[in-house]
Amino acid sequence: MTKNQTNRKEMQSDVLNYLDSNTEKWNSIPIIGTIKSNLSNVDEAMESAIQQQAGASIYLGKNKAQLKRVIAEKADILNDQIETYASINGDLALEAKMNASMSDFTKLKNEQFVVKVQEVVTEAENNMDGLSTDYGVNTGQVDDLKTDLDSFRSLNGMPRAYQINKRIATTNLAELFTQSNQILERLDKAMKIFKHRNRDFYNGYLAARIVIDN
Repeated sequence: MTKNQTNRKEMQSDVLNYLDSNTEKWNSIPIIGTIKSNLSNVDEAMESAIQQQAGASIYLGKNKAQLKRVIAEKADILNDQIETYASINGDLALEAKMNASMSDFTKLKNEQFVVKVQEVVTEAENNMDGLSTDYGVNTGQVDDLKTDLDSFRSLNGMPRAYQINKRIATTNLAELFTQSNQILERLDKAMKIFKHRNRDFYNGYLAARIVIDN
């Protein structure tokens, strides 16, 4: 939300709280109850849009970096197992392919990182018979790495979706503020009933209607 929207939302909450605290003073005027109900509905919709907007603003880079490190650790372990297997069996091409360290993995750009880790997974699956017999590799270890890699792929594509969700939430919020302004203007007119019959109550309402620039 913008600063102005935050201030307006606080004013709106103050108005609703003031009416809730003084129900006995206005509940004999049905139109006020109707308008207040409409304002409450819009306020709830605002809360939902605000939460959606906040959720869409979460910065995913830290989560992505953490997962990348976890995958790099697992890939490095599996990579070393395959490299040892290749060395002992005289497969020089496979040995050379599997000589990356953990730091080598983490330094790769995300797209290259995915390709390199997938290469380790593929070689593990292609050589599973020999690796599982003498080198401590098992399908659960490989499947675990594949699951993390799938999560990384998904996370890598999420920022775009989050930007779209934020834009939708922002648009919805602007529309809701337009609706609330219209409802509050109607409420202002209805509350004039109390301008002379209960001046203290009316003045309290006017005080709640002030938008404070925090």
